[in-house]
Amino acid sequence: MKKSQKIITASLLIAAGYAGVVSAHNQTGSVGTAASGAAATDVYQVTCSNDGSGAPAQLFAQVADLAPVLATLVSVQIVHPLDGASTVLSEDPVDGDTATVSTTGASTTGWSPGVTLKGGAAANAQIYLINVNKQYTASTVAAQKGPELYNLQLHCQTATGVHTGTNWIQTQNQ
Repeated sequence: MKKSQKIITASLLIAAGYAGVVSAHNQTGSVGTAASGAAATDVYQVTCSNDGSGAPAQLFAQVADLAPVLATLVSVQIVHPLDGASTVLSEDPVDGDTATVSTTGASTTGWSPGVTLKGGAAANAQIYLINVNKQYTASTVAAQKGPELYNLQLHCQTATGVHTGTNWIQTQNQ
């Protein structure tokens, strides 16, 4: 196999791996760095579409703060860039507990409370921003240093809660 064919093949395999992440409706990541304290934010742009399940009307999200346990906590917030509407911050109150999902897809333990933001009827109303925040807690600055690992769960839904097409890209990685 020629070198250029190997590069193309490797590129396609990498792209296929990212496509698998998108279809899973979960995104793992880390927010913050080894030197950073609190106040770091990862941002995702989410586009909802009709994949045959119905017209999208809203976006649901929640986050799990994964191990290692740090003094900071992780939260999620959905923002609608067209009108500035947003959900409240939804914080996972227990750092490092195991996030589980039932057989029906409903999150059980280890997650922040779910938040939902309604879009609108127009196609451009189905674009959202999701902020995953590393939040300050009442501890020393030294105890807050390091990356916080998280699992973000997100689902575009119809007005009745049926899952629809959900695609996202990360636009900010702190």
